[in-house]
Amino acid sequence: MMTETQLAIVMFLGLIGLIVAGFHVAFVLGILALIFGYIAWGMDLIAMLPARTMTMMTSYEMEAITLFIFMGCMLEQAGIAERLYSTMHLLMGRLKGGLLLGTMIAIIIFDACTGIAGTTVVMMGLVAMPAMLSRGYDKSMVAGCIAGGGGLGVIIPPSIMLILYGPASGIGIARLFIAAVVPGLILGISYLTYIAIRCAINPKLGPPLHRETRNEITGGKMILLVLRDLFPPVALILGVLGSIFAGIASPTEAAAVGAFISVLLTALYGNLSFSTLQKALLTLAKTCGMVFLIMLLAGFFTTSFMALGGAEVIEAFIFGISGGNKLVSIMIMLLIVFVLGMFMDWIGILLVIVPIFVPILKTIGADPVWFALLFCVVLKMSYITPPFAYNIFFLKGVAPPEVTDGDIIRGVVPYLFIELPTLILLYIFPQLTLWLPKLMLN
Repeated sequence: MMTETQLAIVMFLGLIGLIVAGFHVAFVLGILALIFGYIAWGMDLIAMLPARTMTMMTSYEMEAITLFIFMGCMLEQAGIAERLYSTMHLLMGRLKGGLLLGTMIAIIIFDACTGIAGTTVVMMGLVAMPAMLSRGYDKSMVAGCIAGGGGLGVIIPPSIMLILYGPASGIGIARLFIAAVVPGLILGISYLTYIAIRCAINPKLGPPLHRETRNEITGGKMILLVLRDLFPPVALILGVLGSIFAGIASPTEAAAVGAFISVLLTALYGNLSFSTLQKALLTLAKTCGMVFLIMLLAGFFTTSFMALGGAEVIEAFIFGISGGNKLVSIMIMLLIVFVLGMFMDWIGILLVIVPIFVPILKTIGADPVWFALLFCVVLKMSYITPPFAYNIFFLKGVAPPEVTDGDIIRGVVPYLFIELPTLILLYIFPQLTLWLPKLMLN
């Protein structure tokens, strides 16, 4: 007969093994939770499930997730990605690598509108990639820009990852949003700098637009395009996040206002109809259904795992290697997240691992908000790290046939070498993530 500690180890290894074998993360979490939960509690497990389900479904955080996802769905139906790209295309096209720079800026803005990385990668893959390839831009540079930049949606508020991280760790969502501003800016500026330097050194990677194309747009028309296509989404972002940062509204209240404004923007752009509303609601239902199912079953899994002493097993494993050293402990935890991110869905990782890591962070004296941003940057890196690289899969699914897996992988590798120094920078200087929340919330 196995001990509870041995059962916890078998449960965790079973999770990794079944997911690597190709089974869907939600069902793996649910089946393992039921089997090992029954071992831990017997039939009392059945009485716990409805109560936990109702608690999750009626929580305040679930409302924020639903509303932010709806805001992103409506903005997608409004055609905002196409408008943003078209305007940035003309605004930046006279520069070397101008279309890449314009695309990255559009990605950053759209990431901030939706909070979901995959949506941005798919939209820009459909809109921006063919336009840049037809103008002789390097395939790897184009693919790297879209796949690498698209992952910023997990860092830049209102990131769905941060919204889920809040209740899983006991940290306020507003605090996480504010803490993510500086890391998000560092990554975004680093991406733009990398593109500008590469194209300045080798203009063939991103040639500027032809003079004839640039001369077609007068200064007055450019101003009108900026006011029409760039100003509304930026104002929406500043309004939603500004109300949260200023303490005027909670994340859920700000999300509700943002969702309402997204409907108005869709109407303003002439795309509001029963059909577009139906498509947005259908996408919302699919996305929320997937998120909520994983959240629910991940909660069951974590509860069963902890009941078997799983948290103590992982804590003993980490401290056994690190000897209680803070730096080594953090490195081991982030390495666990990175490796899991190569095989598992990020939602499952976050909801299973974060509750286990919280007591370890208290033991070593690490600030939980600071660690949250390190955690999210590492998960962002996993978005472009094979074999389980979301953004590579998303982009390959919509890319023209001439863009190969090799082109995409070569394109995203430089972004990993940008993100790793950023991760080290955030570790060495914790105040990059902590000073703004202290300034605005204390």
